Amino acid sequence: MQALKSLVIALGVLILIGAGVVAVTLYKRVAVNSAASPAASAGPGFGTQKIEIPEGAHLDEVIASGDRLILRLRLADGSPRILVVDLITGAPLGELDFAPAR
Repeated sequence: MQALKSLVIALGVLILIGAGVVAVTLYKRVAVNSAASPAASAGPGFGTQKIEIPEGAHLDEVIASGDRLILRLRLADGSPRILVVDLITGAPLGELDFAPAR
């Protein structure tokens, strides 16, 4: 009977240790993921950001990809242009113009 009592106590202690390991692991994963998230470090936002597009251009499509916003434009002459904007800062990162090869 004494051996059974010791076994139950030992298994109870092992269960408590295992539950503690699981709890600590979950806490660390949540803490690391929230610290690495761009939304967590971005603060309250970047406010209003003015993105200039050429006069007469039309916005054909908006695509959000990761921390980038891709704006597909159709210029007044019908040629396409792509603008890439950083979603965290709101700053334009660059643009792509398409022209026929010569």
